[in-house]
Amino acid sequence: MKICRIFVAILFSLTFYANEITAVYSGLYVDNGEGQTIREKFNSAKEKVVFEKNMLEFLGLSRKPRKIYDPLELEISAPKFLLDIYNALDGNEVDNEFNLKIEDMQSVQESDTIMTFLARNEHLNAPRHEKGRRLRFEVKDVRVEETILSAELRLYKICDDGNTNKFTVTVYEVLQTLNGDQQLSYVDAVNITGDYEGWIVFNVSTALTNWVVFPSSNKGLYFSVHKHLKPQHEIHPESIGIISSISHEENQQPFMVAFLKSQKFNIRRIRDVSSGKKHKLKKDSSFNSNPLNPEEAARGMRHCQLQTLYVNFKDLNWTDWIISPAGYAAHYCSGACEFPLNEQMNATNHAIVQTLVTLTGAWSSKIPAACCVPTKLTPIKVLYYTRDETAILKKYPKMSAKNCGCH
Repeated sequence: MKICRIFVAILFSLTFYANEITAVYSGLYVDNGEGQTIREKFNSAKEKVVFEKNMLEFLGLSRKPRKIYDPLELEISAPKFLLDIYNALDGNEVDNEFNLKIEDMQSVQESDTIMTFLARNEHLNAPRHEKGRRLRFEVKDVRVEETILSAELRLYKICDDGNTNKFTVTVYEVLQTLNGDQQLSYVDAVNITGDYEGWIVFNVSTALTNWVVFPSSNKGLYFSVHKHLKPQHEIHPESIGIISSISHEENQQPFMVAFLKSQKFNIRRIRDVSSGKKHKLKKDSSFNSNPLNPEEAARGMRHCQLQTLYVNFKDLNWTDWIISPAGYAAHYCSGACEFPLNEQMNATNHAIVQTLVTLTGAWSSKIPAACCVPTKLTPIKVLYYTRDETAILKKYPKMSAKNCGCH
């Protein structure tokens, strides 16, 4: 099974560096084979560094982000938006203060990466107009190989009591012409009333796609406000309560969100401490035993069951950039798949036949025993910062073992 091989490869990468217990504590917690969870140690500080590097690469990062966040920063609009989505995916009830619609939740479900970008600066040479506002976003963390399912600009509007007039808010992409002039390309428009309060959402997928494919074209977005059906009558956004300043209330700051889908989930090459070569994993019954406790076989293995494997981000000193969760509960499957295979072992019919055949002396050396493997894998979610303006919610499919069986 392809999924099983992937999971075994990740399990091997998590456990390879914790075989000998000496001096350097890790963030790795495992089952000791006696029904207890213990914290493992590394042979050296070098092994710990390599382990952490492998974990970062698994998360899709080349190095640890240089970001130290204060929990109070979660009140800022962009990361708070992602935290609400994170909690909603966990089944927790959240206030729909961000005006999430059905199409938004569809993008949430379909995407494997959601990024938010705070506006970097403002009021930059508002092209061709004096009353509109310009916003810039740093989008270097979006890779060109990722599919942009959708992208949104979100602006907050405070209620202008008693103002029932209708207004049109129009968003443009700022373009740079060959002679250095700036022009505007229409992106999206929304009609609102003066007494509306809440988030105004614009589809800016085309603009983000242009910036990812042609990074030098990123000159930002420009938005203007006109009285409805009177395009010649432009007004200041602030005059009807639209927040265009990043210095305003933290939970009302303008931001952009991108819903992304990777072409495929890719596990990067695992590094060996000693040689730097890729490990070759054999598909045999050697993974039936606890990979961190090979003496378990000598004491008599338990039957196939779920075992503890947990990476604590706090022990790795990663909680200064990872917002949630506190750690990665990978778990793993270990134990014997021996005759008779009872219901607790969740064995397939094929595994039962395979076990019966191996009981005959003539074939026992030619046919391997059934393996204890995950039968149900669930995704994990990690919410983290990459830089001051960018927060990411990433979903990793089939990364936590929930059930085991003999296959």
